[in-house]
Amino acid sequence: MSARLVRRPTENIALRATRRPVYRLPAVLADMTTANRLRDREGMLLLACRAVRATNKEVGE
Repeated sequence: MSARLVRRPTENIALRATRRPVYRLPAVLADMTTANRLRDREGMLLLACRAVRATNKEVGE
């Protein structure tokens, strides 16, 4: 099998057209503190991903 990337123009257009929420890092870190105190592992995982998005200007792979 080939590992080539298949271009999908409609997928690129759809990704550019969707609005993504802007996460503020201080708010995300405060929520992570709360999730940690409550021992909420799923919340910590979700908020860790949001923290990465808050620090990166581009979303990519």
